[in-house]
Amino acid sequence: MIIDSISRLPLYEGLIPDAGRIAAAFAAQAPERAPYEVREKSYALKEDLKRRFEVHGHTIDLMMAIDGAETIHICPPVRLTPAEALPNGADGRKLDGAPQGSAVILEAGCFCAIFPGEAHMVAGRIDGAGVGVTMWVVKVPCPEAFSVQL
Repeated sequence: MIIDSISRLPLYEGLIPDAGRIAAAFAAQAPERAPYEVREKSYALKEDLKRRFEVHGHTIDLMMAIDGAETIHICPPVRLTPAEALPNGADGRKLDGAPQGSAVILEAGCFCAIFPGEAHMVAGRIDGAGVGVTMWVVKVPCPEAFSVQL
């Protein structure tokens, strides 16, 4: 996992394929210019009991916050109970377990890159409060060396 300012995203080109092109598309607010699938998301923060972990095997979730903030929990998937595969053949699966591991705060103007094999739980409230977050989630295919079997 990497968390940093979106302005510094191009520095991570060696780990995140096309990081510079993604940053340029984001700066122009032109998702169609990004080299990979961009999901524009806006969601309310949730109580911990309503949040779930997920993990991917072949893609990097590059979350780029536009507005708001959220807590994201990251932990090794071996600490969690495997659940259903993601719908429509998407890369990954859901995992069950309470929030645990490292908690990071993703704020507007920052990105969080979550790599294959890193279980993550999004939409967490910050100090029990917060309203929501608006972001891009870029589904970046990762180099084979980063892929994991789920």
